[in-house]
Amino acid sequence: MAENAILYDSSKCSACKGCQVQCKQWNNMPSSLGKDENEYTGSYQSMSDLNGDTRLLIQFDEKDTDRGIEWAFGRRACFHCTDAACATVCPAGAITKLDDGTVKLDASKCIGCKYCTAACPFEVPKFRQSVGVTNKCTLCDDRTAMGREPACVQTCPAAALSYGPREDMVAAGKARIEELKTAGFDKAELYGADEMGGMHVLQVAKYGLEAHGYLRDPKPGAAIKLFEVLRPLTAVGVAGMAGILGISFLSSIGYKRDDSASTPVPDTTKRDDVVAFSTKEDN
Repeated sequence: MAENAILYDSSKCSACKGCQVQCKQWNNMPSSLGKDENEYTGSYQSMSDLNGDTRLLIQFDEKDTDRGIEWAFGRRACFHCTDAACATVCPAGAITKLDDGTVKLDASKCIGCKYCTAACPFEVPKFRQSVGVTNKCTLCDDRTAMGREPACVQTCPAAALSYGPREDMVAAGKARIEELKTAGFDKAELYGADEMGGMHVLQVAKYGLEAHGYLRDPKPGAAIKLFEVLRPLTAVGVAGMAGILGISFLSSIGYKRDDSASTPVPDTTKRDDVVAFSTKEDN
């Protein structure tokens, strides 16, 4: 099966947040309805970061320049990395890589250990307190399996989101970068073509990676290093226990209970030196 990917073009995005809304609707994710429950930061961004009920967030970076307000929008969600650190550290096998490149989290297997969040260089998987498991984008694998586009892609009115074979999305992204540079945006970059082994969500960063909130040269979190240390130790421990059980089994071959030496229990009822204690009735 060919690998697929999403291409997000920040230069076309109007930040209408329609993709955020559609993501929540399709995946039945609730939104906060309480007054002032999301802290106001002075930005048009909906909330400060992803959370257990929010898989997709459009980030805002507003700068006042001599040419007016410079809007740098970013799409914050799972990148579906080829070298997915979250899948490597998951002890329950709840995170797997599908043939089309999707990094799938199966909530029914998740034990809520949060190792995936610690290992992800972007801290994308978020713990969903209400149900006790971690949550993240699944690239709408339920939709794509039926030949449909991801919900966010289908709903985008500005055509800032595209979905298709990954090699086509990489080519389209590179071509768009060249167009932007020709138009004077010399810092424009394509994010995700090579990072983390290649991502399945690619981003056209009109003003450069940092301006759009993207991490340059991302590396897995410290949790994956700890996991790599513990995994062989765990293997040694399991092998050692198996060895002990094997020795115990071999030493028991030929054992018969009747032939075993046992120390007879003395009969103290007939001994003369046993002192009998009288009860009050005897006295």
